Amino acid sequence: MIVEVKVCGITNKKDAELILNAGAKYLGFILFKKSPRHISIENAKLIFDKLDNFVYSRVAVDVCPTPEKVISMKEVGFNYFQFHFPLDFDPEKIRQWSELVGPSNLWLAPKISPSNSFPESLLDLANTFVIDAYSKDKFGGTGNTSDWNSFLSFQKDYPSKKWVLAGGIGPRNVVQAIQMTNPSIIDLNSRVESQPGIKDKEKIETVFKFISDL
Repeated sequence: MIVEVKVCGITNKKDAELILNAGAKYLGFILFKKSPRHISIENAKLIFDKLDNFVYSRVAVDVCPTPEKVISMKEVGFNYFQFHFPLDFDPEKIRQWSELVGPSNLWLAPKISPSNSFPESLLDLANTFVIDAYSKDKFGGTGNTSDWNSFLSFQKDYPSKKWVLAGGIGPRNVVQAIQMTNPSIIDLNSRVESQPGIKDKEKIETVFKFISDL
């Protein structure tokens, strides 16, 4: 594959196995309680404890988590930590995340509207950045397509960082998304589901076939 794939919103072992067999490198577990794809830290661990036969990375996904919750994520064995937050979020708390898990393991997902430039103050705190579809009321999982032009601009301006393209990517647009933006990682979620938190086998297999054919 020319791009690494993360599938987010994992809620059960069956979906996890389907996705890993298809070729994903990352599984994302959403720990944010307001998400329709929410899973507890304990239940996430129950799933990935049963996936010993696979080589993959576990991504904890949350919105503005407390330091105590981040420590719990580390203790159960998450490899990476994808944290969403508004642009006016306390920078000291973001720095605290970076210190707790390390910049190489932190994936920052700032909520950036099309009218905002990338907040350069974040660059020293993480090696990986997630660009998702902007929504005034939500943090990801909207099914809307993100601003690919902004993604391209950020990636061009800061080429030393890894860039994750998220937001409304599925069978209909995955090829176009990859060809246009050439991301380090592509993030799939709502557009490969039959309902929130339940992945669709046909959509998953179709997306991965399209990617492998590129």
